[in-house]
Amino acid sequence: MPTPTTPPTSDTLPPPQLFDILPPLHSLLSRLLLPPSTDGLTPSPDTTHPISPKDLATAASSITNKVQKARTAVRELPGIETGIEEQEEVIAELEEESRRLRGVEEGIRRAARNRLEGAASEVEAGNADDGDGGAMET
Repeated sequence: MPTPTTPPTSDTLPPPQLFDILPPLHSLLSRLLLPPSTDGLTPSPDTTHPISPKDLATAASSITNKVQKARTAVRELPGIETGIEEQEEVIAELEEESRRLRGVEEGIRRAARNRLEGAASEVEAGNADDGDGGAMET
């Protein structure tokens, strides 16, 4: 089981562009919905040209490849095989550890406060014993 306290580093995450399939998909669907050209001219490469349904599979191949690469990248992420029950157990363990550490932190805070208050009391008691308000003898 991967340790719950070690998050994946950025070098293990696939690049975000790998999952950006909506713009190419939108473009492909837009081309599919365009009316066919009636003038018989071939559109220039920089313009959007209609696509017939029979050519859809070929035109969609780059999007399909991108989806396959994204699936593979997700499958390779650390901890992806972890089931829901195991994740819930890890979450419960982490929440318990968090509560324990908050308690330790509060204990340290309380001890520090008591120590400071004790030191302040000692200083005040020392000043009161002198009787001269803390003036030094010469």
